[in-house]
Amino acid sequence: MRIDGVVFRAGRLLVVAGVLAAAVRPAGGRVFLSEQRIGAIRQRIAARVEPTYSAWQHLDQYVQEHEGHRARVPSRWYVPGFYVDAEGHRRAKEGLMQDANTAYAFALYFRLGGGPEHARAAAEIVRAWSTQLEDTSDKDDSTLSFSYHFPAMIFAADLLRGSDVWSNEDERVFRAFLRDKALPLNTMDRANNWGNWGLVLSVSVAAYLQDEALLERCVERWKEFIRDQIAEDGHLPHEVRRSGGQRGLWYSHFTLMPQTIAAEVLRVNGVDLFDYVAPNGRSLQMAFTRLAAWCRRPETFPYWDGPAEELLGMNYYSYFELLADRWPDENAQALIDASRPMTANHSAPFLTLTHGGPLKR
Repeated sequence: MRIDGVVFRAGRLLVVAGVLAAAVRPAGGRVFLSEQRIGAIRQRIAARVEPTYSAWQHLDQYVQEHEGHRARVPSRWYVPGFYVDAEGHRRAKEGLMQDANTAYAFALYFRLGGGPEHARAAAEIVRAWSTQLEDTSDKDDSTLSFSYHFPAMIFAADLLRGSDVWSNEDERVFRAFLRDKALPLNTMDRANNWGNWGLVLSVSVAAYLQDEALLERCVERWKEFIRDQIAEDGHLPHEVRRSGGQRGLWYSHFTLMPQTIAAEVLRVNGVDLFDYVAPNGRSLQMAFTRLAAWCRRPETFPYWDGPAEELLGMNYYSYFELLADRWPDENAQALIDASRPMTANHSAPFLTLTHGGPLKR
């Protein structure tokens, strides 16, 4: 039922279009989601435009399932190496993964139609991490795991800025945490996918803090990855032979996804590198189209000799939502159409909602 711009559904209140704008005084939109994009998503939800509306329902379900979530902040951040202690690795990083993704979900829900209780829930999680984490380790997979899970927490905080739940003190403490504890854990100097995830952490911190010098370093590092990580035919030499090729598609996604997220953060901050071509002719587009073709027809992937159905992680392509609209590709679109609404565990969940469909950039 709709009454004066307010939709009542299943006992929950969904505020749409202009009603929400009056309830929030946004000062964010500096990191991953611009104010223009947030407004466009709200309009598509109100008009039930697909794929946005189905993705909104997916977010709504997630929020309902995670009501009452409480942050799980360790006193010391340490994650053992996955290939040494897989179970310990998963257990150590799970708290941050769940907390960051849930904080982002609550904050996004708040900005798109939820109530102040969702903003408070997001703020409590972010506040817990910026005040309760006492010590961090740079050993084993500690830096990589932080680099790929913490950015969602930054996206959440950015969506909260300007709301009543995010005080000046919250802002001061979080900014200090980003500078003093989060940024030193980045892995941007690494040559393989670790470097790309470190770039996501670094560029997200730079965007949140509006640190122009750090943003410039991230721009140059992004260009270096395009130049150095992509082969002449578009494959990623550092990644395609992982685990004898069985994880070659997974690790290729695990490189291109952060490279794409970092490009979007930079674009929101005024530097559009998506169409950048390195001096050696390499580009994000050529890597994207090569990988999309292999994912649609995995039997053509030449770096794995086993059965195609045994390839691991080849469906982790929610980030194609950011690329297929810019560079229409038959293979990528077929994969997207069959998989929507899509989400991810690393840095940017709910990408069909935030970037799926012909949204204005």
